[in-house]
Amino acid sequence: MEYGKMTRLDMHVHCNSTDRNDLQFLAEQCRRMGTMICLSGGLRYGAHDYTTNEEVIEICKKFPDCFIPLAKLDLWENADPDEVYKYVEMGAKGFKCIYPWYEYDHDIYMPVYEAAEKCGTPILFHTGNFRPSEADIICKRPMLRNMHPISLDRIARSFQKLNLVMAHMGTMTFQPEAAMIVRLHSNLYCDLAGCGAWGRFNSDDLYQMFKPAMQEVDVTMKQFRKIVLGSDAYVKSPQTMVMGSEYYERLMCRIGVPADVLADIMGRTAASWFGIKLEE
Repeated sequence: MEYGKMTRLDMHVHCNSTDRNDLQFLAEQCRRMGTMICLSGGLRYGAHDYTTNEEVIEICKKFPDCFIPLAKLDLWENADPDEVYKYVEMGAKGFKCIYPWYEYDHDIYMPVYEAAEKCGTPILFHTGNFRPSEADIICKRPMLRNMHPISLDRIARSFQKLNLVMAHMGTMTFQPEAAMIVRLHSNLYCDLAGCGAWGRFNSDDLYQMFKPAMQEVDVTMKQFRKIVLGSDAYVKSPQTMVMGSEYYERLMCRIGVPADVLADIMGRTAASWFGIKLEE
């Protein structure tokens, strides 16, 4: 594949390094695969931190053909909608939410989502399993409940012009109900990122989750357009990006998803949120 010809967009990559060599290697991997990536960092992921939002935005400016910056919103005891405007002005094209103090749909967070809707910036929400850490002992918060897929229902209903992505589709803990919630809302999408555990989605089960409720056979499979590519890769482990992309293709091939729908899944849908036109 020619460098510069981008045909895919991976919504879910973590920035855990500012090392120039690591970033250069990741960018070369993106160009070889023809894949742009949304890169997110931020502080307070349980007991550990990633690259700051400011650093992520500056990194993406150095690799504009490959990287799209997402800023992490700090949904803690208080949340400031002015942070949304600040990061957008700095260059953020979307946002990431994870490890909130309250449930995602708590009243104090709603002005933050309203600001994101006004800016036209999508939000990627971690849902489902999250490993226990030392931070849990200090915070004593109900994290799985706080990041339950049902908490996105209120947000999707309240801000219908805001594109939301349910990362991990609830993981295996909440998978079936997560799929139902995604199908319910036109502005709610999901990725199948497996926290590195590719293969957890069975093609037959996924088909059952997304097939029309009143129709046994659907040749268009348009409902699968609600899925977007997300690998859960890291700057320091770019091979996950390759594994994720290959897994998506194999899974959709087994299900029989048409080429046009597959193109939306692999990047065309998400690219439209950022005003990017991918190559055919």
